[in-house]
Amino acid sequence: MCGILLRLLQSSNSDDGNFSNSFHKDLWNQLMTKNTQRGPDIQDKYSESLDNFELDFFGAVLHLRGKSVIKQPLIDDYQNVLLWNGEIFDGLKVPFEKNDTICLSTALKDSEKISNEINDNNDVVKVLQMIEGPYSIIYWQSSKRKLWFGRDCLGRRSLLWHIPSDESDSFLLTSVGCKISHKSEHVEAVSYFQEVPADGIYCLDIGAMLSSGSLDSLNKYLTHFKWDLPFGRLNSTLPNLNELPSTPLESISNPFVPTISSEMEQAINQMIDVLGDSVYRRVFDIPRIGRQEDASVAILFSGGLDCICLAALADKYIPHGEPIDLLNVGFENPRIQQTKKKKTAKENDKKKSIYDVPDRLTGRQGVEELRKISPNRIWNFVEVNVPYEQVCQYKGEILELMSPSDTIMDLSIAMAFWFVVRGNGQIACPDRSEEMIRFESKARVILIGVGADELLAGYSRHREAFNQGGWEKLIQEVQLDVDRISTRNLGRDDRIITSHSKESRFPFLSTNVVSFLCSLPMHIKADMRFPRGTGEKLLLRHVARKLGLVNASMLWKRAIQFGAKTAKMTSETRGEKGNMKVEYE
Repeated sequence: MCGILLRLLQSSNSDDGNFSNSFHKDLWNQLMTKNTQRGPDIQDKYSESLDNFELDFFGAVLHLRGKSVIKQPLIDDYQNVLLWNGEIFDGLKVPFEKNDTICLSTALKDSEKISNEINDNNDVVKVLQMIEGPYSIIYWQSSKRKLWFGRDCLGRRSLLWHIPSDESDSFLLTSVGCKISHKSEHVEAVSYFQEVPADGIYCLDIGAMLSSGSLDSLNKYLTHFKWDLPFGRLNSTLPNLNELPSTPLESISNPFVPTISSEMEQAINQMIDVLGDSVYRRVFDIPRIGRQEDASVAILFSGGLDCICLAALADKYIPHGEPIDLLNVGFENPRIQQTKKKKTAKENDKKKSIYDVPDRLTGRQGVEELRKISPNRIWNFVEVNVPYEQVCQYKGEILELMSPSDTIMDLSIAMAFWFVVRGNGQIACPDRSEEMIRFESKARVILIGVGADELLAGYSRHREAFNQGGWEKLIQEVQLDVDRISTRNLGRDDRIITSHSKESRFPFLSTNVVSFLCSLPMHIKADMRFPRGTGEKLLLRHVARKLGLVNASMLWKRAIQFGAKTAKMTSETRGEKGNMKVEYE
């Protein structure tokens, strides 16, 4: 994981002396500081003069691959410059204990050599198209004077850009933005940075652009190479209603498990294999840093279906002598506390912590289930309790990190992620479980269950679609969710999580998992004829039961902002809607 940063501006604007120059210098320093939070292990800079333009690179590295830290920018013997923020889990060979940045740099250089021989200008795209894993990249192809940049096809890593508006402005690429400290008619703080679309690789022909002598014509020299997606569209096969499991004649009051057909049994086994392989690749070969008793992997853990399946699979591949941290967050929500005070005196004698939010309760149940199926593992259930005063204290920093995402829902989710991934909480004392002790998770890799709801029809809108238009409408709704994975929230989440020098990994969003789930007919993945807690994500519920997670297999979907109680933090916000813009103070 890295923070990567590039600036292209006219040389006359790189010195101090007037508003434009001082603004560029201050902005560059702020961006280096923000990117260093993402990569605290080593940082480096490199600059190259191009006629009357200056090309500046900065990289900050979080060491997660290979025996030693490899600094960035990485410059090969062709003078090509690589800034890489990603992980190669498949596609390009990365030997055990080798660094993927070096392997990628070598592959790009070798591909350029071949392309020069056959006059092929798409060598960079072809290499990147092979990679299975999350990334954003900035690559300066020195001999061709071309700047390549982009994000993986699912948008799992952040990359922002600022496109210059005039010749005094600069072109910027950065993993994370910052607060714009100068205000003028030429600087719009709210819209200064935008996300680079995760729909392909972009190539800026700087060599051709230099002849114009101005950055304000940059768009003329920008080429977009769209991705060939490594997975197909959803299987649109409609079920034979006579072959589907029968539904109960009466409402279900007891746990109900639909009949498992041979087709379903095969899909369960395949799902365990393909998701297990995805988890394995994301927990394998992580350098151990710090104390041996510290976990190298943590899981964002509500006790829900998605995360507990990841935990059970991670248990298969992480050595049993290592602990696994289960990060669980609960917020003090003043609005909810005010509501509780109005309840009857009969209820006031219940001694329930203000942090016993829904995700805390299911989390405790979930860790007990994990301890039953894997009693020899140390499962650190980390209770992260967030007082309201801390929410107020860090709100400005979280808003800055999540930008350009700017809605109330963005803030609710970003707050939950920011505090839980920080990992400052408490765990039960090993000798006296009723006593809590302070604990800070040192794990640098965080597994997150994002993607399961989109791929397996886990949202309430999927059930609504089925109720309105049957199987056809359900397939259309799930296809819509799969199509927009890359345009939604993964860039925001990456900016939030990596600000703590930790890396998010999404096993459900391995392109192999996505491809497999897209290939299955819908009735294998979900069956909305069954009630909530049974029909949605049906396949994953069967997987959970096969892994020994019977209680978790019956849990309903609950969004993190409701499970952790970050939604509507005060009584004054009752009229707010999640899609409303945040009001900056």
